[in-house]
Amino acid sequence: MPDYLLDTNIVRYWYDEHANVLSRIDTVRRPDPQTHYTSRLFTSAVTRGEIEYGHRVAPEPDPVRQAEYLRFMEAQQLEVLEIDRHTADAYGRLKAWLFNHRAPRIDRSKAKRAEELVRPRAARELGVGENDLWIAAQAVTLNLVLVTHDKLANLREALLAEYPHFQLEDWTG
Repeated sequence: MPDYLLDTNIVRYWYDEHANVLSRIDTVRRPDPQTHYTSRLFTSAVTRGEIEYGHRVAPEPDPVRQAEYLRFMEAQQLEVLEIDRHTADAYGRLKAWLFNHRAPRIDRSKAKRAEELVRPRAARELGVGENDLWIAAQAVTLNLVLVTHDKLANLREALLAEYPHFQLEDWTG
């Protein structure tokens, strides 16, 4: 039975009691009848930061809702994973793949590549959100199934090219 890393949008769906997400969580929380193993659910420190940011920039911040979210995370025993050097290595590998396959040809010239060391381009210029890249790198590093509702075409392509056995799921549908 795999363990799962929940992306920001899944945590939001879950928190808002999206029926499909809640049902899937109930399913993965049941112990395997043979091994008695129960899948673990994780979230990234990056996801936690995205949600904290969202609470703080809301047009009308709601401290009650924020406290409910934190209680909800605790009650569901979502472990928050920190970024480490292994995640950083996977991040670099994925972003390099994206650069080598998605940056304009002129930007991949030898002269321009040196510039990437000094001023690396934002992942968004390569068709991926920077935080999505970090979260995916964390899932790869820890061999977790990434659960997201994002449409990550470029990132999905990079992940499958660099990590062919990587698993990605969407629990909203």
